[in-house]
Amino acid sequence: MRGKIEVIEYTDPYCTWCWGVEPVLRRIQEAYGDRVVIGFRMGGLVEDIREFYDPFNDIGGENWYRQVAEHWLEASRGHGMPVDERIWYDIKNEFRSTYPASIAYKAAELQDAALAKRFLRRMREAAAAERQAIHRPEVQAALAREVGLDHRRLIKDIESGRAEEAFRRDLFECRSRGITGFPTFLLRSRDSDKEVLLRGYQPFEVFELAFRELVGGDLKPRKIEARETSIFAFILKHGKAAPREVAEVFSLPHGSAMKRLSNLEEKGLLMRQRAGNGFFYLPQNRWCGADAGSCPF
Repeated sequence: MRGKIEVIEYTDPYCTWCWGVEPVLRRIQEAYGDRVVIGFRMGGLVEDIREFYDPFNDIGGENWYRQVAEHWLEASRGHGMPVDERIWYDIKNEFRSTYPASIAYKAAELQDAALAKRFLRRMREAAAAERQAIHRPEVQAALAREVGLDHRRLIKDIESGRAEEAFRRDLFECRSRGITGFPTFLLRSRDSDKEVLLRGYQPFEVFELAFRELVGGDLKPRKIEARETSIFAFILKHGKAAPREVAEVFSLPHGSAMKRLSNLEEKGLLMRQRAGNGFFYLPQNRWCGADAGSCPF
């Protein structure tokens, strides 16, 4: 298709700003559909926390876990996604690296590219807002089962080294491009050799401008109506969503998004689930597993 674009996010499952940009990625998916394909490369945020130092955020040393927890809370105030910083106090004596979670993603990708993306999203939710230690094999296996992956094969591909080999290729690509901060986005046209590199968290409008730079007027977003039916269908499709995601995807102020979500909750269509310093909204149990086209309105 003319004007099709690939977006590659260089990322890490434990990165809070990668979690924070999820609403923007979901808006891109809703607005452009399959005309924009989003993929992921694992960037390896922390190889060994005992040797890690982030001068920008002043994270490192024996109090690293407290610093990371404070960083997550500060970032959450900026990006608006829920976080539960207490996980860092839970795992301070065992956590060494974000590499195991990244390798788990590559193991999922060896099985099924589409399910791997769902697995990465599930790991982000679990780490950021559900206080789950996604570097642990048993947590990885449980999350893999949730999204429909073969959890035994996932663990086998991790233990055999196949997934780590794939991860090392991602690391090489990342380092060869000089990428050291996450998220970073590589945007490229499928019809030419044009590329745009965006570093750090970026709003939807920046992606829009970059898409125009790559393909001119050949790629236009569809208009997304902020109807309650559309919001319910969106959450039904994804299984859960944070209020920030609804506000972003449907171009709503936070208060308006919350009002619509509360209305859907009062109608018995959605339920609210506590998630750290915020919430997720999920379909009521009777709608779980239903097709997104079966909206009851």
